[in-house]
Amino acid sequence: MKQFIRNFKKQKTVSILNICGLSLGIMVSLTVGLWAVNELTFDDFHVNGDKMYKVVQSFELNNKPLRAATSFEPLGEIAAAEIPDIVQMCRVYKENNGVTINNKVNFGLTAIMTDYDFFSFFTFPMKEGDAKTAFSAPDNVIITESTARKYFANEDPIGQKISYHGYNFSVSGIMYDMPRNSHIQADIVFPLFGYFGDWGWNSSFSYDTYFILSNNADIPSIQSKLTQINRSGAAAFLKETYNKVELEPLKDVHFSKTDPTFDSAVKGDKKLLGIFIITAITILVIACINFTNLFISTSFIRAKSIGIRKSQGATKALLMIDFYKETLSYVLISVIGGLVLAILTLPVFNSYTRSYITIDFSSPQLYIFIVSLIIVTTLIAGSFPAFRMTQFGIIETLKSKFRGKKMSAFQKVLIIIQFTSSLCLLIVVFFFGRQIDHILSQDLRFDTQNVIYVNGWRDFGANYKTLRNDLVRDPSIVDVAMKQYNLPIRMGNGIGAKNIETGEQIMMDMSEVSPNYFDFFGMTFVAGENPLTLESAFDLNYCVINERAAEVLGLKNPVDNSFILISIGGARIEKDGQSFIVKGVVRDSYVKSLYQEPDPQMYLNLSRDDHNPIFFKIAGNPQKAIKVIETKWKEMVPDTPFEYHFLNETYQNLYLSEMNTRHVLSYALFITFVITVTGLYAMIFYSTQRRIKEIGIRKINGATIKDLLLLLNKDILLWIIISFVIACPISYLYLTNWLDTFIVKTTLSPWVFVLAGLITCLIALLTVSFQTWRAANANPVDSLKNE
Repeated sequence: MKQFIRNFKKQKTVSILNICGLSLGIMVSLTVGLWAVNELTFDDFHVNGDKMYKVVQSFELNNKPLRAATSFEPLGEIAAAEIPDIVQMCRVYKENNGVTINNKVNFGLTAIMTDYDFFSFFTFPMKEGDAKTAFSAPDNVIITESTARKYFANEDPIGQKISYHGYNFSVSGIMYDMPRNSHIQADIVFPLFGYFGDWGWNSSFSYDTYFILSNNADIPSIQSKLTQINRSGAAAFLKETYNKVELEPLKDVHFSKTDPTFDSAVKGDKKLLGIFIITAITILVIACINFTNLFISTSFIRAKSIGIRKSQGATKALLMIDFYKETLSYVLISVIGGLVLAILTLPVFNSYTRSYITIDFSSPQLYIFIVSLIIVTTLIAGSFPAFRMTQFGIIETLKSKFRGKKMSAFQKVLIIIQFTSSLCLLIVVFFFGRQIDHILSQDLRFDTQNVIYVNGWRDFGANYKTLRNDLVRDPSIVDVAMKQYNLPIRMGNGIGAKNIETGEQIMMDMSEVSPNYFDFFGMTFVAGENPLTLESAFDLNYCVINERAAEVLGLKNPVDNSFILISIGGARIEKDGQSFIVKGVVRDSYVKSLYQEPDPQMYLNLSRDDHNPIFFKIAGNPQKAIKVIETKWKEMVPDTPFEYHFLNETYQNLYLSEMNTRHVLSYALFITFVITVTGLYAMIFYSTQRRIKEIGIRKINGATIKDLLLLLNKDILLWIIISFVIACPISYLYLTNWLDTFIVKTTLSPWVFVLAGLITCLIALLTVSFQTWRAANANPVDSLKNE
């Protein structure tokens, strides 16, 4: 520590820069490291987690593979009865709907309906009540601690009444909030009640099915049996589409590659995790590189003290230990700084990653992580200086003739690594921004601007025509439309369709809509016309399809052509086997997202008006239209809170992960440049100090300021050119792979790569030019006299 304090006083600038650089590196490593640990430990708290599996089903639909993490309601029950290796089974059905508490409807609560053994299957501890008897009565309901605190703050929640889907329940227990690293998240847990437990094979394809298997279970055999159960029970259309049923280990669920339409789990992104981990490691290494280069660049300042210690008998091993001790002192101080910075930056990081990471000083994992970080950082930052600086000659250093040698090849490599990392990050951030801007400006062929939507509830929406006529009287509301079941973003009802001539079968997304739906959203008819305005459309089985549906059905001239409807899981079951007549074909639109090609779509007239999303096209000041809608809402459903959303914002949120990744990488880029620039500034300062005599001699021999600036800056330019050559292919390969996940994507324009190189070059030259200009303008007489 004495050596550290003595050297700190001698080299305050370098020491402060070293501590700042390492603190930034450690801050990023701590923040990303804690987040990564949380992501990688999802669901590891369940007692029987190593024996738990979730059903994942593979299909071949419309000539494309599809993996679904959901199943029909009977699968789990039949499997548990017929397969001996299944020790326990549990199903979970998740939804967000209005929950009535204290005679007031509350939205925003996530509810799950599940089997009675939910709390013995999963390890979700109870705060009040007994997990074994949680669902001892069919009208019992369990709420989380947060829900109890919010809705029953001044009374005992046990015994309180809750209504859901027209059924009344009594609170029988309070569970602790589900851990943030659980892929199952809910505020209220209901038993499977009403049609949720009686649907059979006509149920919604939305049940998460879990099994606990015996120790020596034959998993391939179980998967084969599950496939047979599905094929024997599911609708005829699905029997031939099953490839296989898989059992996915619980630890893999969070990162599972399943279709988001058929997966209710809280999901993680392994690619994003990899990007952030690599970025954090890169920044930490850059900070260590800075430390190494600054240490070596200032070697001529401490050379004499090393020579004296060697002359007094200090061995190389002892000197190396002292260097490691000094490095450890820097790292310990930097860890404190990094912890403080991490605490300050975590709220921002959490908002971008949609996580809830905290620094828990009572957690042993935190200290294990910090100790590991200290050891790794000390070894990386201290090893090269320890080996390099213990090789100084005694005589040369004692006579004060040691001025340090030119940069070693290793130092140059380290600097090139710094610039390469900075360039890669800069290029990736640029193209992330370009792709996101490209997406948000893309023509979806589906107008989402100036559209507000609310989820209809009871009387509000129960009579669509009357509601529309009442609201369009106000000039701030241009039009009102309705879609049954769900938003365009999500699948409505899966329906099978069969070409009458060829027998070719496909699956379509059936949407029931109001007659003005296509005009409302600006959807263009490429053939035929809209038949849904006809009162007889429903009875005549008239429909509208999109271009993709016509293509996969093989209908070359679709208008007035027919296909057979095949009901799957209850949707339009009364029309199963009947022919539907195509009266119009709309242009394909990206109603889901730009990650996928448009699905085959079928549009029919509304079969119900209640509990549907209702869309409002507004004009002028949106607040006026919102006020009109809210007034009508409060008039019709006064006990229910009014909530509205802008449709374009909902679509933008589809790419929230990419936007947030760009923000995080932008911060990482800034930190990388700060560390690199400050290190480069100090390094050039000490590098020019070693060349004072050379500069003086060159000036006396006629060298101009321009010549000297070129001499002192040419190495920087060379390093950046080499870094640019390395960074471009690395960035190109990564970005090509990333852009392949989108249907619509920006081009990898060469000028963006060149711009990134020029920006890096400009920042580096601005950083060093002041130092080199001062050295070039120094009086040669003074420099030679000092020598």
